[in-house]
Amino acid sequence: MLEKTFNYDSIIGMETKENYINIVGAGPSGLTAAIVLAKHGYKPRVYEMSPNVGHRMNGDFQGLENWSSDSDITVLLRDIGIDINFMCIPYYGGDIYAPKIAPLIIKSEKPIFYLVKRGADNYDSLDNGLKEQAVYCGAEIFFNRRVDSFEGKTIIAGGPKRAGFIAVGITFETETKNLASVIFNDEIAPKGYAYLLINNGFGTMATVIYKDFKNAKKYFKNLIDFFNNKKNIDIKNKKKFGGYGNFLIRDTNVFGKKIYIGESAGFQDYLWGFGLRYAILSGYLAAMSIITGSDYDYLWKKEVRPMMKTSLVNRYLIEKFGDFGYRYIAKKFAEGNPLNFLKRNYNPSFLKNFLFPIVKKKYKVYGNL
Repeated sequence: MLEKTFNYDSIIGMETKENYINIVGAGPSGLTAAIVLAKHGYKPRVYEMSPNVGHRMNGDFQGLENWSSDSDITVLLRDIGIDINFMCIPYYGGDIYAPKIAPLIIKSEKPIFYLVKRGADNYDSLDNGLKEQAVYCGAEIFFNRRVDSFEGKTIIAGGPKRAGFIAVGITFETETKNLASVIFNDEIAPKGYAYLLINNGFGTMATVIYKDFKNAKKYFKNLIDFFNNKKNIDIKNKKKFGGYGNFLIRDTNVFGKKIYIGESAGFQDYLWGFGLRYAILSGYLAAMSIITGSDYDYLWKKEVRPMMKTSLVNRYLIEKFGDFGYRYIAKKFAEGNPLNFLKRNYNPSFLKNFLFPIVKKKYKVYGNL
């Protein structure tokens, strides 16, 4: 898909440019933009209001989804100039729970997702890996710096501004063997999902909630009780974490000389919150729009918006069908190739395009801020 957007041969070996590009925010989208710009001779300056990258994270595991395109996500990362100098472990399956059915096993020949770690205190985290690459390429990063405006072109990568969904969870140490479990159950994760990921003695357990935020503690307790009953997991040195995600489909993400990327632009998977791919991709597209003089709005609308529109329709359908929908998804995951099912449902289709004008009226996520 991306290979049709740019003529890479025409930009390799471009003359070094002395102009500086300001980037607000040192998350995955902002650091990706910095890396790509620096590799093409620009002088990116990244301003981060927190004392370090990944400041809101606590070593929790997240997933880089590997189903929305034919290319493996690791190939995509390398194609856009991102080295994999961070934990990036393929997961090929796990078990899945839905109401009123026995747990099902998911298996795939290709990775369903890649496990990454988030946070500043982990040398092998995605955040530290991207920071190391950005600095090595020549980007400057200024921490504890809040900046409201600049002269010249600025990339805004400041993260989410409102909560379309929230996550509540813990990280912990454990002697339990590696596993991946997913739960669809409104008593544990209303209109969302919960998960348990364990890798090499470390674990993350969280509930991702799309409704009834005020009772998040209750739902997380239900999650703990569920896994205490289903899995004999020893939990040591647990640390709490939380976060939220922002989804918005704007008419434009260019406001004067400001280019918005990542969740500052509302780029997110509204079905299950697998937004890291969108964050990294949007950072790359913003950088390439500057390098090649391309229209950033054209680029993200071509590469990102179709999947976002589909995820909004998916969100509507999963909320509409409730337990029946959860069982249907669980069974589809467990039969045949789960990647085919996911790719088919994450990408545009005639039905999803037909439903979108109807669905967008239900959710206040369309238009400009």
